[in-house]
Amino acid sequence: MKRISRDTWLVIGLVALLLVVTAAAAVQEARAEIRETAPALSSLSTRPEGAAALRAWLDELGYTVSDHVGLGFDVPAETRLVWLLEPSTRIEVDEWKVLDRWVEEGGTLVLAGDGLGTAFALRHWDLDLHYLGQPIVDLPLQSPLPSAPPLAGPTTARAAACLQNSRDGSVVHLAVGACPVLVAFPQGAGWVVLSSAPNLFSNAGLKEAGNGELVLNVVGTAGRPGLVWFDEWHHGVRAAAPAIAGPGEWLRYTRPGNALLIGAGVVFLALVLQGRRFGRPVPLPQYTARRAPLEYVGAIANLTRRAGHRTAVLRRYHLWLKRDLGKRYRLGPTMPDDEYVERLAAYNPDLDAVALRSLLARLSRGRASEGEAVQWAAEAAAWMEKR
Repeated sequence: MKRISRDTWLVIGLVALLLVVTAAAAVQEARAEIRETAPALSSLSTRPEGAAALRAWLDELGYTVSDHVGLGFDVPAETRLVWLLEPSTRIEVDEWKVLDRWVEEGGTLVLAGDGLGTAFALRHWDLDLHYLGQPIVDLPLQSPLPSAPPLAGPTTARAAACLQNSRDGSVVHLAVGACPVLVAFPQGAGWVVLSSAPNLFSNAGLKEAGNGELVLNVVGTAGRPGLVWFDEWHHGVRAAAPAIAGPGEWLRYTRPGNALLIGAGVVFLALVLQGRRFGRPVPLPQYTARRAPLEYVGAIANLTRRAGHRTAVLRRYHLWLKRDLGKRYRLGPTMPDDEYVERLAAYNPDLDAVALRSLLARLSRGRASEGEAVQWAAEAAAWMEKR
């Protein structure tokens, strides 16, 4: 059984990997398409932990509200306030540059949440989340926000975490003991508001005492009117890709297509790094060595000689000789030698019957050395030539 080469195993493995990646991407895309619920604190979610009520409320108050996303991350023009509520995807370095530049030019960024995405985002300002053993429900306002209306009582924060590592210049508005829950600090010409109590901004939380007033105070920090933008980019929402009109668009704008491109790149890179041929080299016709017909004859003769087939060869010469000499007179080669020679001599008076009878006897005997066999075969060939 022929063994499979290492290169063949490599190709089989890469193709299998490509199929697995493609299948996983297709399953992931199918799940994304059938998912009907938005992430927590998304402005598109009407669940209790969503933020659709906050969006609708601000719209009723006369603010221009938007959740528009493009093919790349960017803050829309004329935006004064950005809600970054419980991000579910990681904020990349280039995206932080966009947000920082926008805040320093006078914008207000509100980041709220207590999940893993928020914990990663807080590291941008060297802050950490400290999870409490038990959620704290009521938190009084420690420092008033620079806007109205005033809070008549404590907020219903239901804080399950607080912020560690205080930042210079920050103002603490809500806290659990010495651990802040809601802080604000200036950055350039703008403001950053951080909260570890997402319930303050959720659909269910806005119905609870003190939370609505606090949210209006947070909105008021944005100053002059402008666009209020809910960042759904970091909830996984992306702009619709261009219509898929052919295989090229399918490869570029779908996850299975991207998986195929990546897999093809991996296979190509592996083949380049291997530096091996795709198969055995095929020689050109002019370089192909061909044997002469005489070589095959010589090879068969050598094999016959080594096998000791002299008896069979001599008997073959015996048959050929009788058939060739008697062909003219219609004498069969199977006739006994003595009868054959007598009848042949009757037709041909010049025939040397004694010599022919002796040669036929020797050829039919078969037992001979190699030298004798060559000599007898030569004599038979001479008889056939002079007939």
